[in-house]
Amino acid sequence: MSAKPRLPAVAWLLLIVATAVYVAWGLFPDSAFYRDARTRHVLLATAALLKIGSLLVGALLAFACRDRLEEGNPARPAWVLLATGLFMTLAGQLGLAPHQLVSGETPFPSVADLFYVLSYPFLISAFLVFLRAHQESGFSTSSLTERFVIVTTIAVVGGAAAVHMLRPVASGGGEVLDRMLNVAYPVLDLVLLMPLALLVRMAMRMRGSHVGGVWALLLAGFVCLSIGDISFAYFSTLGEQHLDPYVHATFLLSYGLITGGAYKQLQLLKS
Repeated sequence: MSAKPRLPAVAWLLLIVATAVYVAWGLFPDSAFYRDARTRHVLLATAALLKIGSLLVGALLAFACRDRLEEGNPARPAWVLLATGLFMTLAGQLGLAPHQLVSGETPFPSVADLFYVLSYPFLISAFLVFLRAHQESGFSTSSLTERFVIVTTIAVVGGAAAVHMLRPVASGGGEVLDRMLNVAYPVLDLVLLMPLALLVRMAMRMRGSHVGGVWALLLAGFVCLSIGDISFAYFSTLGEQHLDPYVHATFLLSYGLITGGAYKQLQLLKS
């Protein structure tokens, strides 16, 4: 019994250390360690490999969760959609990896963006199906009015924040495709956050339960994904590429938390 948690504990420790390294890069870019060009290349390549590993494991775990559920379970399609969205994100990261590993550069836009954008319909659909599954299972006790208020609040507050932050992105210089993608990612994240907000409410009502723990990890991961996308759009448009380490840290944390949530769900299903 005591040996089983070792692998997750090591994985969590790796995630914490990796995130701290990239945050420190952003805080102390002029230190001797981070100033070296070879070090920056190694850090970019390491981030690429860690993202690929997290996404691959997370997608496989999501499929494993689907296989553990009985036929007819309303959550089965949701785990398939989530796994597919993660595989699409993985395909995007694999498209960037050769550049990051060989030249230490991250091209934008690139073919990777096609897969990143295509991942959103699967992820959004996954959370909508999760909502329906939990409502059918009796986990959701919120009224239609409460759900309407939550979604409207996210739309109004998130939309206002997005307009404020994305105005310089949309009107800035650069190619049209660059600006379109930099606006598209945060907008898609805003759409993703609407069903996520409802699931957050559901998770809060299951506070202390094992299922609540699963959703706390998954939802935190996708919130970090949204922050990473918005930060990337903002920093790249304003020419603040020296803040990219924070973006790497946010995406590493996002993929790690999502994978952790899928792992926790699989352990619950096994037990």
